[in-house]
Amino acid sequence: MRYLFRNLHIFVFVSFSVFSALFVANEPERTVHLVRPLVEDAVELKELAVGAYKEVRQVNLLDAADEVVSLYAKTLRMPTLLFEGLAKRLDEVERKMSRQRRAQAPGMEDEARRKLSVLRISVTFTRPARPGHWNPAVALPKV
Repeated sequence: MRYLFRNLHIFVFVSFSVFSALFVANEPERTVHLVRPLVEDAVELKELAVGAYKEVRQVNLLDAADEVVSLYAKTLRMPTLLFEGLAKRLDEVERKMSRQRRAQAPGMEDEARRKLSVLRISVTFTRPARPGHWNPAVALPKV
């Protein structure tokens, strides 16, 4: 009995494999009909992953780490400065991305616009009832 429970995963895998083989052998058209959407989704995911890997390779991790440390230090000093710095940084990123879009090939323009869209964050500061405390409210635009 100990042997059965110790190797249960092997029995489950073999049972699934045999059932799958019998199903494919008995109903090949239905199998193609059921598997085709899965294969199409897998191909699309592969294409998206290739694009994501290219974008991740372009990221400089040392600059990202320095940016995180500076944001943390600014947040500790004065939390409202964080949102002002964030708005400036988003403007810089948007300008850089618009330059990249203009430099790309004409056929890639729509794909670049789809992939490289940046949400503009408008930051508003509201004053709560207690004086001396600021409550930053971040409002995202409707997309």
